[in-house]
Amino acid sequence: MAAPTFNTLSIELVEHGEATAEYFIQHGYKVKIEPSELAFPSTPALICRRSPTTVIVEVDSEVRQGRLEAWARYARSSTKDVRIALCLPQTTQVSADDDGWLRSKGIGLYVSETGQRNVQERIPPQDLGVNVNLPALDSVHPRLRRILGSVYEQFERSHWREGFEAACQALEVEARRYLIKGTSGAVPRVTVLDAKGNPRQLSAQQIDRMTIGALAAAFGNLRSPNYTDSQIAQALVKINVDRIGVVHHKQRRSTENRLRRNVGQHMWTVIGALKLIMGV
Repeated sequence: MAAPTFNTLSIELVEHGEATAEYFIQHGYKVKIEPSELAFPSTPALICRRSPTTVIVEVDSEVRQGRLEAWARYARSSTKDVRIALCLPQTTQVSADDDGWLRSKGIGLYVSETGQRNVQERIPPQDLGVNVNLPALDSVHPRLRRILGSVYEQFERSHWREGFEAACQALEVEARRYLIKGTSGAVPRVTVLDAKGNPRQLSAQQIDRMTIGALAAAFGNLRSPNYTDSQIAQALVKINVDRIGVVHHKQRRSTENRLRRNVGQHMWTVIGALKLIMGV
């Protein structure tokens, strides 16, 4: 690959810009050097794109909070997966205050070794174009915390699509258990009806094979459902389209746009349904 040409970086930073470009190319990104757009608050060193993610990278010798704050505000104004990152020479000392500030803003940090063409990620950049504020994990019941702990970790790392998928899987598992319990025993609490209103005989094995769509239909066809039954049915219906999209059609732009709009409310719906199922 021909060495990229930088016009805005100082001579001391050029090798770090080149190394950072190579790093993102090796990770499957298409890289543009110092692109200029009218809406940009300034000219970045790099823009790196790998569908559906765009990472805007500044290469600098220090943490310039004002410049980075402008980029963070730009990213938050987007409806797409836009992330901001800073690459520093490894010799630059990052203070605890600057480290905390970068993390609080969701700005990534990379360090580049002088003369080594070696770049390492210190702080992963966050998707600033999606707005998800989950309930504080320490505020939920310990039983629910054990189920959702890994989901929260995904969101903290900005892997919110994977986090949503994992949350849907958790609800799917707990909804199956709840339905098996309600339809089993000598005197089942509830009965599932077919399309003609006749009772369906469902075994635990059959329920265990149900998808979220099939579970939504089963909960929607319960005879004399209680409040929890009805709320579970509504939750499953509400999340199912986007859950199918993230599992089977995640590369479609329409899927991405819809999920970005809905994921925050979907997560609150999933958490609320899990609370009802678990009685916590």
